[in-house]
Amino acid sequence: MFDDQKLESLQQAHNKYYEAPIFKGPSLYFHHKSLESSRKQDFDRFSEHIYALLVSWGMHRMGPGGAKMREFEEFRASLKKVWNIALQLQKKEPGSLCKCDWEDLKKVFCGIRCMNTGTSLVGNSKVMAHLIPNLIPPVDRRYTLNFLFGKGQIANDLEKEWGILSKILKEFFYPIVLSSEFKSEADKWIVRPNDFPWDTSHLKIVDNLIIGSSKAIRT
Repeated sequence: MFDDQKLESLQQAHNKYYEAPIFKGPSLYFHHKSLESSRKQDFDRFSEHIYALLVSWGMHRMGPGGAKMREFEEFRASLKKVWNIALQLQKKEPGSLCKCDWEDLKKVFCGIRCMNTGTSLVGNSKVMAHLIPNLIPPVDRRYTLNFLFGKGQIANDLEKEWGILSKILKEFFYPIVLSSEFKSEADKWIVRPNDFPWDTSHLKIVDNLIIGSSKAIRT
């Protein structure tokens, strides 16, 4: 389905991504903190770090309009219910998922309650991208959905939203991270955290390349 959504030259897209001056400050700080507490399997710290990350990534807007998050305790309770499933999924890789692994991914996705507005895909994917960065990239409307579907609108239906996420994983993200061309480039970037602080996993690098490709198209 996504044959027409070609990434620009990997190096060009990567360069474009890091030319952007906006991806710093608390959004980067809590990105690293969330990944660190996830690696340590520290539930209390992860739940606090990822809640702060969601705010810094624009998932809670002050005032009457815009995205709204649930109260922390409600979010924390939902995360607690799927925590052990997610920890088991940290051991998995995109090229070796079985049917039961996909069922577990769906349980985690459908179990997280972070957003108080209708759509769950964007918020839940951002949580999972830090809890299970080996299997899930962050998804957003402006870049991911526009790049893949030509529009950012999605139906507010949890089952359908999971269908969208699983589809783009199977048909776009996973084929890229399993390709030798991508691995060759990504492995060079991921070992240079001082130069490329957002290159924290192969799937996050694909997300970065989508953003970079989108910026290249607009210029």
